[in-house]
Amino acid sequence: MKNLIYICSLLIGLGAYAQNNNPVDVTEETTVKTVKEKVNGKIVEKKIKVKTLQTQEVKIDPKYRYDLNGKRMDTPIKVTKTIQVDKDNDVAYDTKTKVTYYKFKDKDYSFIPDEQGFVVSVKEGDKDVTFGTARYSAKNMSYIFTTDTYTGVGYFDKNKTFVIEYFDGKSDGLVTKEFKIAK
Repeated sequence: MKNLIYICSLLIGLGAYAQNNNPVDVTEETTVKTVKEKVNGKIVEKKIKVKTLQTQEVKIDPKYRYDLNGKRMDTPIKVTKTIQVDKDNDVAYDTKTKVTYYKFKDKDYSFIPDEQGFVVSVKEGDKDVTFGTARYSAKNMSYIFTTDTYTGVGYFDKNKTFVIEYFDGKSDGLVTKEFKIAK
């Protein structure tokens, strides 16, 4: 009887684990380039490996939920690039950088992790300009977000949108900015 209870609880647990309420469409692309540059009069060969991962939640339009091939809703695409550089032609890569892209007011922002949180930069022309920094606050699972013009609290909501809230002295009110996953 004891074994029967264990087997039933295992099957119920596996059945619950197998249910995926939020299917995700994943596209992964990896490219490797070899670059030669002159350093101290010698030609040095470097390998650069770029892995691009795009994830998009699959949602069916509620109007078509009972159709065999129901119409998909437009959902945000999260793009994550992992860049690895091998400077000395050995098996291991020497540096690794991970970048995630978000969109705010039709501008693309790069979220680049560092030791204390992440740095947010925006592309202006050909250059990436630092927009602000987010420092992790262990107290309530949020970030202290600082720019040149304001300091506020940032957090990721259930839709993986990065939300910043700060007090604006000019309007005497709370301002909320939402950075949605880039498409």
